Amino acid sequence: MWSPQHYHEAGQQLGLDDAMVQRAATAIEDFLDRHPKLPPILTLKHLASRTGISWYHLRKMVLGSRASDYTFFKIRKRSGGHRQISVPDAKLMAVQRWIAAHILSELPVHRASFAFAPKSSIRRCALQHCGARWLIKMDISGFFGSISELKVYRVFLEAGYSPLVALELTRLCTHAPSGSKRYDRPEWLAHATRRKIPAYRQFHIGYLPQGAPTSPMLSNLVMRELDKEIAALAARAGVTYTRYSDDITFSTNGDFDRARAMLLVRQVTARLRRVGLSVNGRKTCIVPPGARKVVLGLLVDGAEPRLTREFRDHLRQHLYYLEKVGPEAHRDARKFDTVSGMHRHIRGLIDYAKSIDEGFAAKMRLKFDSVPWSPDVAPPSEDA
Repeated sequence: MWSPQHYHEAGQQLGLDDAMVQRAATAIEDFLDRHPKLPPILTLKHLASRTGISWYHLRKMVLGSRASDYTFFKIRKRSGGHRQISVPDAKLMAVQRWIAAHILSELPVHRASFAFAPKSSIRRCALQHCGARWLIKMDISGFFGSISELKVYRVFLEAGYSPLVALELTRLCTHAPSGSKRYDRPEWLAHATRRKIPAYRQFHIGYLPQGAPTSPMLSNLVMRELDKEIAALAARAGVTYTRYSDDITFSTNGDFDRARAMLLVRQVTARLRRVGLSVNGRKTCIVPPGARKVVLGLLVDGAEPRLTREFRDHLRQHLYYLEKVGPEAHRDARKFDTVSGMHRHIRGLIDYAKSIDEGFAAKMRLKFDSVPWSPDVAPPSEDA
């Protein structure tokens, strides 16, 4: 708990100038008066003290293209294809986790956002659309990578941090690799580069890396005003609106038709474009009454979300061949890079199934655990 008295005493013990300590204490008091749930951060050194990461390392992370701060790998998407994941190094990961836990988790997101927030889940999002007659589904292309550091900066600035601290927090949460093809486009080049700290000048605009622990919550915070605008648009149209990361869904039980659905799609597309986001037109889908309705991979044609037959068959097939030919042969047949990667993938499918249908997932888990995995892939101490 913040105590001005203890702060002054600590300053005296460190031999700091009384006037400087008083200015800092006043700034902290002022910040807490306006933002009582957030941690005051006055400087990068102050952040270093709070996170336990040295100022030297924080400063290095803030400077330059920071290409060495991340490693990259690809994972399979449930819908097919691969997604690139950017994993921060240990020190940057620690800082980002601190920012996520102490700052971002305290900032409110819009009620229509169902991902990356307390008590949020795919099931809860899909539940909002159960039993709907009409369904409209849209997908935002390259969601995290489309959110620039300019928008992230505004999140921290509006949270109450000074412009300099907001910039430093932003740089710790974004990535600007010099080899990215996005920098062939003028909108990703920084034209105004004058800064009080010359070393902070950067000619490439950073973006949210997928894999950083701060990116999910920051994406929701950046989207908050747009969520509010789209929710109001949906309310006027008499439809329910949800967003789960990059998946936008509308539904209604009321009087509706395809013309009104197409108008809503155009209106939402225009609003997304206005803030630098684009719609993947191939994934836009208008589902009329009587057609099969799936939201986020779950059937919503009843009172509760359900796993699709395709998902169940896909998981059963994995387990059938794991039992029949073994992990190594199945890895080769399905073109996984490693057995451990395949193990994580299938375990993730079972965990996902458990959140929707515990009985089915329990049966699949028994089969999964009976597979002769090597000890280095599935240690005996692994939780059930």
